[in-house]
Amino acid sequence: MTISPVRTTSRAEPPRPARLSLAADAGSDLAGRLTPVPAAQRGGATVWALAGLAWCVIAGQAAVRWFASDSQFSPAPIQGPDQLSDARLVALRCFEGLSTLVLLWFLWYCVIAPLRRTGRLSLDGKFVIGGLCAVWADAFLNIHAYLFAWNGNNVDMGVWSSFMPFHNHEQSSRYAESLLWGPPMYVYFCAGVAIVACRYAVPLREKYPAMSNATLFSIVWLGEFAFDFVVENVAIRATHGYAYAQTYGPLTLWDGSVHQFPLYESILVATLGCLFTWMRLKAMEDPAGLSPVEHGFERWPARLQPFVRTFAVIGFCCVSIVLIYHLTFNWLGLVGHSYADLPSYLRAG
Repeated sequence: MTISPVRTTSRAEPPRPARLSLAADAGSDLAGRLTPVPAAQRGGATVWALAGLAWCVIAGQAAVRWFASDSQFSPAPIQGPDQLSDARLVALRCFEGLSTLVLLWFLWYCVIAPLRRTGRLSLDGKFVIGGLCAVWADAFLNIHAYLFAWNGNNVDMGVWSSFMPFHNHEQSSRYAESLLWGPPMYVYFCAGVAIVACRYAVPLREKYPAMSNATLFSIVWLGEFAFDFVVENVAIRATHGYAYAQTYGPLTLWDGSVHQFPLYESILVATLGCLFTWMRLKAMEDPAGLSPVEHGFERWPARLQPFVRTFAVIGFCCVSIVLIYHLTFNWLGLVGHSYADLPSYLRAG
């Protein structure tokens, strides 16, 4: 009897890798090509610090030239017959006073008190200083066209936009810039939001350890969006302290009115708040308490390391605010054709 050889079935063959796995490993041919960078050489603190220093030079020259200007450093003129009502003027002064008190509290709580206690700036203190440095970017709001209108009844001394890079000199630079209301916004919408968000994010992580970062930051983003939307719309309607003069219509509520509000304002503010929250959470997770942009400061001499860390955070604050907020805000405003019906005290001189 002849015995036929046993035929091997397909089940005995080794499984072929799925195409999805091959696609996921498409970069595996690069593995091992470079020697890993030593830990002591990692981190981009130097680059961020240079960005912070460059911004301080840009802002500093604008400040000096603005202060020294006979024509620009003076209250913006109000041209026209419209008068702010007494009720709105009182509300405007209340908002200015409240904003000033909030800024003073942040300076004490985040900058002065930690310095007195430890002799070092905390990350929150660097955020506050970075936000105040980024205030000079406010001139970018109207650098090409009149997109954002401050009320001429604010406490103001004009604006420094004509001394900033990329300014369109055909565009008027004689409009108000609130000295008591504007600067605090760059602190409490960035550093302040991050402090409050972390206060709630940490318990959420402890209570729901399986929660993903995507879920956590979605919650943070929605909270920050709602906060900005409510605060800004209450302030605009109660005080006429500022207005959005030209916006992108499809993303604007109440378009054409003095109260028109671009939804992308709250979108951008919430995104910035999430970025600052992420930075603060990463520092809380880091064994040395370093934010991502501070890593690599060790390469500098010991006496310069505190300055490198501080300028790195300043660089992060200013670059993120300009790129995420100002650049996007200008682009959407310039392509938009929703013009607010502004009273004379909200128009450029």
